[in-house]
Amino acid sequence: MACILLVFPVDESHWLNMKVLVKALHSQGHQFTVLRSSTSWYISEFSPYYTSITIIQEESQPVESQDFMSSFLKRSVEINKNAGSLWNMFTFLLQNQEVVVKFTSTIFENKTLIGDLNKTGYDLFLTDPTFPGGVLLAHYLQLPLVFNVRWLFSGEAHLAVAPSPVSYIPICFSHNSDKMDFFQRIRNMIHYIMVFYRDYYVSRQPYQALCDRYFGNNVSLMSLTQKADLWLMRVDFTFEFPRSTMPNVIYIGGFQGKPSKAFKICGFHFHISFVSCCVLSPSPNHKENFKTSKEK
Repeated sequence: MACILLVFPVDESHWLNMKVLVKALHSQGHQFTVLRSSTSWYISEFSPYYTSITIIQEESQPVESQDFMSSFLKRSVEINKNAGSLWNMFTFLLQNQEVVVKFTSTIFENKTLIGDLNKTGYDLFLTDPTFPGGVLLAHYLQLPLVFNVRWLFSGEAHLAVAPSPVSYIPICFSHNSDKMDFFQRIRNMIHYIMVFYRDYYVSRQPYQALCDRYFGNNVSLMSLTQKADLWLMRVDFTFEFPRSTMPNVIYIGGFQGKPSKAFKICGFHFHISFVSCCVLSPSPNHKENFKTSKEK
């Protein structure tokens, strides 16, 4: 039975994952409506796989500019080399959250659009909860909620949906394995506290303000997130540690993979060329940085 799905995606690399899922489900007869910003980088207004609803934004936000993203990339490299400031990273995350909050609030305030969405009769709401604007809208429209998920606004998705004792489960980017000694467990706990601080004081607050405004003070963002009906987890346990899970979590790691295509060979001579491209301009000393990282 074909379904009609409303999609609230996250732009940039997250959209690449969502687009693969949309294409696969479209080939099985399902229909999609995608909510997109007028300033979106990657989410096309026209597609054979979905219809789109464009939410007009007055102007591009600073985090949507190439200069800003290039600066962020440089700071991320510095932080990974222990040469940058975590405060800069927190500031960038907060600015990202504010962009999505503004986008979500624009939808809530458009009563004509909300009425049209309610009349369409969508069967499911599909979203990437890295930025939880979709979580709020699904609850507002009272639609069954499906996550295409690897990360939440609060960190790794398992931390919110399944028991994850930090004495046994390594926190992402802590560089720990699931075999930790006493001091590694202490470091893992410290890393978890930092993630919790970032979540509570940076990522969650702008959305909680929307919760208070539209759903009342007794509704928390995390409780709405945990009520999701299905979690399509972009994780493959070939590359993960054993951990607890839940019945409504389905693992789809590797779903982006495609069968390889044979090269077309004409005669006895052929040439293969590899081209690499990036939306961001490399830093002047990127070769030196790459060499340094390899030596480490």
